[in-house]
Amino acid sequence: MILTVVGLGFITLGLAIGWYGLRPLTVVPRVLSASVQDPSTITDDESFSVCRGVANESGETLSAPFTGSRCLGFEFEVTERQPFGIGIPWFQAHLDDGVATRPFTLDGPRGGLDVVPSSKRFALDTESTVVTLGANETPSERIQRFVDVRDDLEPVAKWIQILPGLGTRRYVERRIDPGEEYLVAGPTERRQNEVVLTGDLVITDRSPGRFASKRLRRAAFPTLIAGVFIVIGVGGIVI
Repeated sequence: MILTVVGLGFITLGLAIGWYGLRPLTVVPRVLSASVQDPSTITDDESFSVCRGVANESGETLSAPFTGSRCLGFEFEVTERQPFGIGIPWFQAHLDDGVATRPFTLDGPRGGLDVVPSSKRFALDTESTVVTLGANETPSERIQRFVDVRDDLEPVAKWIQILPGLGTRRYVERRIDPGEEYLVAGPTERRQNEVVLTGDLVITDRSPGRFASKRLRRAAFPTLIAGVFIVIGVGGIVI
């Protein structure tokens, strides 16, 4: 009886991890199957559109948290090297993350299109800027200010600092930079008699094929872990 309960617990956990790992892949077939269009040709009768153009500001810009770069949107994550993890003896533990966005225009050779990303479901498939800081290194003034205002981001624990190779933090930043070319995919909506791309958007600086490849690689590890948990759970029930 106990093995059955434990087995069901492992299966449930495996399914949850699998859902987390595979969910970002649901949009991949739609991006690969759609034709990449000029932003000016997008109409509101298309439920899902893919276009490529140069991102330009249409109002206020943002200051990226770790580099201070002027941008139209950013996503950040802070991780720390710690001694415990699922199947990994030394891994990057998640400490903090966040996003910020601004509406912008995507301009092509024949015209532009307003893009309004949703701040609730915002994620960037762009190249990362990573600042790595050892446990005993002094952070830059900008990163120190960032740490000071994040209530949940505590200093590296003393017991971790004394262990060689541990306590190193990675400050990861992804941005939408003005003047750079991006592929944007998602639903269209009419606002004030103008068509905009809005909602849960794909925003990437890669081709559709490279975007799909990156998401597949990212999903591989959680999917593997999910499979292991499910196999262990099934084994517990069978035994």
